[in-house]
Amino acid sequence: MKVWQKILFTILIASIVIGLVCFIAFIVPSADTQKCENIHLVVSDYDDFKFISDKDVSAQLQNSGVYPVGKLHSEIDLTEIEQSLLKLNMVKSVKCYFATNGDVNVSVTQRVPVFRVMEGVGSYYIDNERKRMSTSIKFSAYVPVVTGNVNFEFATTNLYDFVVYLQSESRWRSAFTQIYVYPDNKVDLVPRVGDFVVKMGSLERYESKLEKLDKFLKVLPKYHSWDKYSVINLEFKDQVVCR
Repeated sequence: MKVWQKILFTILIASIVIGLVCFIAFIVPSADTQKCENIHLVVSDYDDFKFISDKDVSAQLQNSGVYPVGKLHSEIDLTEIEQSLLKLNMVKSVKCYFATNGDVNVSVTQRVPVFRVMEGVGSYYIDNERKRMSTSIKFSAYVPVVTGNVNFEFATTNLYDFVVYLQSESRWRSAFTQIYVYPDNKVDLVPRVGDFVVKMGSLERYESKLEKLDKFLKVLPKYHSWDKYSVINLEFKDQVVCR
């Protein structure tokens, strides 16, 4: 290619690039002129947990003074919107971004409760990050219920691991309606079927204790009816003590 051809080719490419830049600048409004006409709210897992709705999200933004509809992009702080929604106890995370048409998209992820602690004057959830989570007057999650003298440290360590184990095992997932905790952190289980209490004692070796219970419950109907015993005690190694 001759020198003059190279020069013409370079000029042509430069002209095309400049033309594209000008075209984009012409058709895409700047932050000073583009206005947010709508906000699109999505609450993830709403079918499973209805702690918070898109109406709640909208109300929070309006009350915080960061509702974006009607504002220019230059007046909208996406970080402020996210921080405002993170103040809601039921919210785990928030993603906020501008759509290509200028609208604002907000995606909210709810916190996930693992079990509910019922106290004398109130209750709370422990979520899947081992953190305390407030209950809601609008929705109650179908999760195990823990009563008694529940120390928060115990609830987020040994008890948490125990409940997660119960939920992970198909044979125990729906077997118990309540977990009762004593001041010394010993545990009783109230079964869904049968008029008796299962005394776990401490949560040490809880897997082997539940194995004993499983074997015992399988052979129990061969010898006695379900209402024969009021207490099934698993505290002792290699023994099931009944009353």
